Amino acid sequence: MGHEALIVRSSEGTLYRQGPSLFKATGDQTAGRFDFFEMTIEYLTGPGLHWHANQDDTFYVLEGVLTVQCGEEILDLSPGDFITIPPGVPHTFDNTRKDQLPVKVINLMTPGGYHGLFAENEHLAEDADAAERDRINAKYEVTYVGPPLAEKLGLS
Repeated sequence: MGHEALIVRSSEGTLYRQGPSLFKATGDQTAGRFDFFEMTIEYLTGPGLHWHANQDDTFYVLEGVLTVQCGEEILDLSPGDFITIPPGVPHTFDNTRKDQLPVKVINLMTPGGYHGLFAENEHLAEDADAAERDRINAKYEVTYVGPPLAEKLGLS
């Protein structure tokens, strides 16, 4: 294992449309220790309720208010707020405030490797076969168990 620093400048990283997410570090670059990325979350674009088999999913809000569901609890996180969700706990998140700009958050996944899901989803068509999406989710050990917050809260 190398002992060199990983330096990624503000204009650098790998951008995926899902999120959209700008990966500053991936498990491939950190010997599997973590993925570190910034997400820009537009109004009502969050994922369905899901859980990760092996990863802690950690969020730090930079701009805006992020609504998070963790288990049955729904809470709002403001800039400077932090939440870490352990493996096996159902969660989701979204920008539920129509009157705000996109929410910017840092997402840290430990251990790393989840970036591969973003890479594989990058090449899927919007109307891709559900079985193909299920295959990718299973490969990266994420299980969807409920609707996005928009649906749960009756927002449109």
